Amino acid sequence: MQAKGRGFPNWGYMLLGLLAFAAFYFVRTMGQQTLMKAMLGEPADLIAKAMSSARVSPRITSRTGRITAKNFKVENLNAKKDSLVFRFLLDGERADASIKIWMTKRPSGNWEIVRSDTLFTE
Repeated sequence: MQAKGRGFPNWGYMLLGLLAFAAFYFVRTMGQQTLMKAMLGEPADLIAKAMSSARVSPRITSRTGRITAKNFKVENLNAKKDSLVFRFLLDGERADASIKIWMTKRPSGNWEIVRSDTLFTE
């Protein structure tokens, strides 16, 4: 009679699956904010708020449809780091939107959006 080998236990597979899902969920929800915070520092919170509000804005979604993906790009990060041009792209079901934001750091130390521009493409 051959001895039965002990394989990987079923609870181990469940634990691995749960850990993989938790890692995926963290990267999906917090990964972009963590990356922006590391790259930009203080203005990242304001940019994240602008991106999330743009995704649900009736003015934007009426032309693009449901937003399926988003991407971002920092354009002119100067040596003083007191102004920032930021662009993020929203891919929609019917059209895409490119939103460009100009930000500046006020003497009080607070970052403020001074101008924004939205370009829609079919």
